[in-house]
Amino acid sequence: MKYLNFVGYTFIVFLLIVLDQYTKNLAVNGFHLKLNDYMKFINDYIRFTLVYNEGSAFGIKLFNNETYIIIGSIVCIFLVYFFFKFNKKIYYLADNQKNKFLINLFNFSILFIISGTLGNLIDRIKYSKVVDWISLLNLPIFNLADSYITIGVILFIYSYSKLEI
Repeated sequence: MKYLNFVGYTFIVFLLIVLDQYTKNLAVNGFHLKLNDYMKFINDYIRFTLVYNEGSAFGIKLFNNETYIIIGSIVCIFLVYFFFKFNKKIYYLADNQKNKFLINLFNFSILFIISGTLGNLIDRIKYSKVVDWISLLNLPIFNLADSYITIGVILFIYSYSKLEI
């Protein structure tokens, strides 16, 4: 992987984390919301609702906070390793336009998952829980980091299944 690509990828992860942390800070300090209080954004379709999530997806608490920090750290290390290992192996596939697009999509999927995992890890270290604040229709309350992970997983499955290896 070229040095310039590495710097660009690192910058993307940094930007995504800064955006996630900024919006969480707004939810905690800027909107002046109390716990479980909400502010309507677009009627009842989108609301800003402050919730602290001590568990994992959908608030399911399986472990203590320290275990979530360890698991999140291991996931990040594995994803970074996988990212570099995969890029080293598939560099030769970038000869056709379709594979170039899918490789870039694949790379961005990993970057999104890493960014989301790190964003939630920062919360766990800072607050011992994750700040959730976006309430969309009747979905569970989530944050940008959760969105990054969801989008990343969808892009990962799609791009990996379409790559011509």
